[in-house]
Amino acid sequence: MKNKIAFILILSIGISGLAQKTLKEADALFERFAYADAALAYERYIEDASTISPETWQRLGYTYYNLKDYVNALNAYSNWHEINNPQGDALKGFYYYDTLRRLKEYDKANQLAEAYFNKFNTRDKFIDYDEEQARFDELLQADTLYTVKNLPLNSQYADFAASFYKNEFVFTSSRNKEDNKIYERNKTPYLSIYKTSNPEAVSEVRLFSEDIETPFHDGTSSFTADGRYMYYASSFQSGAKKVFSDEKRNFFKIYRVDLSQKKLKKELLAFNGDDYSTGQPYITPDGKKLYFASDMPGGYGKADIYVCEVYEDGTTSQPTNLGPEINTIVDDFFPFFKEGVLYFSSAGHLGFGGLDMYKSFYRDGIFGTPINLGQVINTNADDFAYVEGKTPNTGYFSSDRAGGKGDDDIYEFTYNLELCQQFISGTVYDLDTRKPIPGALVTVYINQNEKYSEVTTDENGTYRLEVLCETDYAIEAHKAGYSKDGLNLSTDVTPGRTMKMLDFKIKDLSEIFTTDGNVEKIKVDPIYFEYYRYNINSVAAIQLQKVVDVMNAYPDMMIKIESHTDQRGTDYFNKQLSTNRAEATRDWLISRGIAANRIESAIGYGESRPINICDEQGANCTEVEYSENRRSEFIVVRR
Repeated sequence: MKNKIAFILILSIGISGLAQKTLKEADALFERFAYADAALAYERYIEDASTISPETWQRLGYTYYNLKDYVNALNAYSNWHEINNPQGDALKGFYYYDTLRRLKEYDKANQLAEAYFNKFNTRDKFIDYDEEQARFDELLQADTLYTVKNLPLNSQYADFAASFYKNEFVFTSSRNKEDNKIYERNKTPYLSIYKTSNPEAVSEVRLFSEDIETPFHDGTSSFTADGRYMYYASSFQSGAKKVFSDEKRNFFKIYRVDLSQKKLKKELLAFNGDDYSTGQPYITPDGKKLYFASDMPGGYGKADIYVCEVYEDGTTSQPTNLGPEINTIVDDFFPFFKEGVLYFSSAGHLGFGGLDMYKSFYRDGIFGTPINLGQVINTNADDFAYVEGKTPNTGYFSSDRAGGKGDDDIYEFTYNLELCQQFISGTVYDLDTRKPIPGALVTVYINQNEKYSEVTTDENGTYRLEVLCETDYAIEAHKAGYSKDGLNLSTDVTPGRTMKMLDFKIKDLSEIFTTDGNVEKIKVDPIYFEYYRYNINSVAAIQLQKVVDVMNAYPDMMIKIESHTDQRGTDYFNKQLSTNRAEATRDWLISRGIAANRIESAIGYGESRPINICDEQGANCTEVEYSENRRSEFIVVRR
């Protein structure tokens, strides 16, 4: 019996030692990013191990995640989370969160995030989470305006990152070549750059250039508009060998090639480094800015998006990080910038899972809130590398979504912008009393000053208007006798979205203006003219100075002057007298510095528009009532 017990103990120790050796092997492969081999080693270890540490479960989960085996990744992460509930490392926890999203377990993913925020009090580090969650909920309910098509040129291997060189369609691919080596990380051939004049025909695909082809990774190219310069990324090499860092990592670097030369030579850009990667370059059409992704030190996450100036001699400025509005704690990739809009791919902004594509408007040196491009063009897989096509509302992107031909495929998209409508709604309030204002006019302008639509607020001061997607608007609220309030709005790409709480606050200006229905007038005491006279006396000048002061306070204001007489005298005489009074009033305002073009007209209406009816059918007026009919009014045309 003693011998049997001893044998069992020796056997147990042997198995434990073997398991620990397997774990070390798995960890070493993991550190080298050799995930395919690491997964096999971790699986062998788990079969023999009596207890498994949370760190091993986490590493196994991340290994499966990188191999896109999300079902097994979820199982490993669930075990990790159960032991380590919840893990305080936000970056490690993110991949558990994203695994849930890739499997469309959106509610569970949100619960995981809330648990993390509550336990570690870190919501302030993710200040946009609630806002992005609300936008994502809208995306789940929205229709899509995208039609996508898998391109015929795709192979059984990875094909991605389209760009254009003159009339050629250029892309990156790991399609098999006899002299391609196998990438240890996922056991697929290394990447090369290919081109075709017809992306609809796989038979026309050929290598972009033998001069820059290497045995290792070459990919993600971009070209200047004139086709002279090419920017692309490649594994850092010395001769035919990879160059590795002290941590045994090989980094990507960005090169520039002058394509006008007969023998192509690649030029290493100055911002590359020896301890980080740079890649996915995009040169703007004017050739003056280069956007790229990098995990260089000082960023916000794993890979961030940067931009640098490109000078006439081809040198570049120091890169500038695009900041936390764009970059997140994980990967932000594949920039494409055109006409004030940045398109990019991100795993860190709240989307459908994995990499989603976003857009951000660039205004006054600031990038706006990233907007998810929506369903169909984005899925729970990796969707990335947006680029515009040759015709409006078309383009290409890459994805490893289900139903493709290989690892990553290139898809063509059409965006049906004309079918995309959204709604805006809100309330117009009195600035001082905070009470809703019925009958206020809300006007939407497009193309700076072209009226697009208009609506009057209801009895509760509320309004609702229909607008187009992906359009810039100026919106203004106004009511006669009140100030104006306005805002600029750029709608996104979510069809059917209602943007609520677009409220306006306008101030009661009844001390300055009076209203007659929707007609607004400058509020002045009656300007009395002496009987049968039209000269501006000292009493009238006091009131006219108020008009000058108001017009100076509102430099865009335009008015028209209307003068009236009482009903004594003939019609002809009164018409002429009132015309003289209107013109005298206009001339007096001009003499006090009011530009003539700000006075639309000065018209005399004689006795035709009296306030008080006098001398008709026995009706008699007092002198005060007669004087009230002798008046000038200042109608506001615009302000």
